[in-house]
Amino acid sequence: MGIVGGAGPWLVAQTAAEEAFDEHALVVYLGAVGLVIVVSGLASGFVARGPLSQVLVFVALGVLVGPAGLGVIDLGIESPAVRVLATVSLVLVLFTDAIKINLGQLRTNWLLPALALGPGALLTIGLVGLAARFLFDLPWALALLIGTILASTDAVLLRDVTRDTRLPLSVRHTLSVEAGANDLLVLPLTLLLAVLASGAERGAGEWGRFALGLLVLGPLVGVGVAFVGVRAVEWLRKRRMIGRDYESIYSLGTAFVAFSAAQLLGGSGFVAAFAAGLTIAVIDVELCDCFLEYGETTAEVAMLLTFVFLGAALVSAATAAFGPATLLFALLTLLVARPLAFLLSLARSAASWDGRLLLAWFGPRGLNSLLLVILAVAEGIPQTERVFGIVSVVVLASIVLHGTTATPMGAWYGRKARRAALPEETLADAGLLLHAGGEPAAEVARTLPIELKRRLDEGLPTTILDVRRLSNVAADARRIPGSIRMPVDEIPGRLAEIPKGPPVVLSCA
Repeated sequence: MGIVGGAGPWLVAQTAAEEAFDEHALVVYLGAVGLVIVVSGLASGFVARGPLSQVLVFVALGVLVGPAGLGVIDLGIESPAVRVLATVSLVLVLFTDAIKINLGQLRTNWLLPALALGPGALLTIGLVGLAARFLFDLPWALALLIGTILASTDAVLLRDVTRDTRLPLSVRHTLSVEAGANDLLVLPLTLLLAVLASGAERGAGEWGRFALGLLVLGPLVGVGVAFVGVRAVEWLRKRRMIGRDYESIYSLGTAFVAFSAAQLLGGSGFVAAFAAGLTIAVIDVELCDCFLEYGETTAEVAMLLTFVFLGAALVSAATAAFGPATLLFALLTLLVARPLAFLLSLARSAASWDGRLLLAWFGPRGLNSLLLVILAVAEGIPQTERVFGIVSVVVLASIVLHGTTATPMGAWYGRKARRAALPEETLADAGLLLHAGGEPAAEVARTLPIELKRRLDEGLPTTILDVRRLSNVAADARRIPGSIRMPVDEIPGRLAEIPKGPPVVLSCA
């Protein structure tokens, strides 16, 4: 009797779930997944050459299949399907951001993360939170929560910038590291402020357990799962018992196992996913590289798919919330708060003003912000629709402004670099960019032009690297016969292209 009685509620729940299962909806969602993959492939070339971002294409696609269009997908922010997809996407985003961090560079060039996590992000949160507090008359916890959510930069929206070779490597590296590093601050602060904004009364013991799960248990579980996973795959590698293709899938599995284990043990699964990615980046470069070949694409597809499912809800919420106050708030967030915070943080940077403006402008808000909103909603924050509407207005404005300006600003900067020598052109990474001074360069042996000509006339093996700045190349496009074009900032990442053995001569201005 006890067994039957105990199984009764489970059977009822299972039956209800089976009755609620809609096969048509499953077919539609699978079709949407296929559509995202197909359109992303077809639109990639057009997007790369045009002024539109790929994210904007998928938001439009979401509106097309939403209630205002074909009516195929109608999901709100509180829909279970959206929450599941958002959870998967956020786990992949955090894991991917962490695994891409170059810890070797950060150990010597720590100033960028310090600025990104310190004055840059905190000042942005404060300014945006202050604007939300007084423009919308929100409680401080809710206003600062909005500020924190909108301080998260979106690596997907930044992709068009970080892959634009017209921009110096140091500028692209700065933005990439910021997009990964600010998760360390934004995620825990979002979870904390969401709990405070929810108004739920908690005793000292509950707050202690919350802090333990967020700051201790989550990171420990992530590190532990990744460590065991890496050691296991190393053991299999030595015995040639695992294929390289499956290591990519293995990495994805590690991210989800870390998330689930932390959640089941009372910790933060999202923090665990980030910690797992960071651990793999530290102890297993091969697995990290293997993941980036496949896992990053998987993460991007999941993020674009989320934009399709949320596209209609995003536009609908932004339309409902749109007004003078939200328009002013969006302008303050995108045109004042972020630029001001980062221009102040970069006050002693070695970069030109043109480079600083690029860094201050490109802090796009996108999927990360939407996922953090969904995370906050799950904690029971008040005024859910209003908060989502406010964030939606800013995200849509960011998608349009940052998406449409990426290509033109890259072209503008390229023209600037061709006209004048810019300091950031010769800096290989973000750490050097943010140092006002620098170590004096070591004396390098010089080769006279007549001596180089003699070597070439005699056919002696010589490798010549053309390391001139863009302005010098634009002024005189002639090159030494047989030379390899390799700007100074690209040399550390292209060492494998330089032949070993023959003397190397750098040709500059």
